[in-house]
Amino acid sequence: MPDGSVTSQRRAVAALAVCLAALSGCATTYDSTLVADTAPATTTTVPTGAAADLLPRLEAEALGLSSVMIDGGDDEAVSEQIDSLWTAARAEVSSARPDLVDGFDQNVALVAKAVRFKRAADADKAANNLSLLIDAYLS
Repeated sequence: MPDGSVTSQRRAVAALAVCLAALSGCATTYDSTLVADTAPATTTTVPTGAAADLLPRLEAEALGLSSVMIDGGDDEAVSEQIDSLWTAARAEVSSARPDLVDGFDQNVALVAKAVRFKRAADADKAANNLSLLIDAYLS
C-alpha cells in the first residue's frame, strides 16, 4: 500500500503538470495577416504675422465655432486654429499689452473646454470675451 507522502507528492506533481499545461495555453500568438492601423500623417501650418493681422482671424474663427459645433463640423480643427493663432500673436500682445494676456489665455482655454465638452454656449461666451479683448488690443 502506498505511503501518504508519496500520494501527496504525486498529487503535487500532477497539479504542477496541469498548471504548466494551462499556462502554456496562454502563450502570445501573433497573426501576421493583421496590418497595423496607422493614422495618416497630418501637417500643420503655423500662422505667422503681426498680432493686428492674426487677432481678427482668431476672432472670426471664435465667432463661428458654435455654429460649427451645432452643425456637427470639425470643431476640434477650429479650436486648434484658434490656439495656433493665439500662440503666434501672444508674444506681441504680451509685450504691448501684458494686462490682456491672462484674459486671452483664459478664453482660448475656454474654447478648448467648450469643444471637449460639446458646449456651444461656452464657445459663444469665449468668442464674445475674445472680441472684447481684441477690440481693446487694437484700439
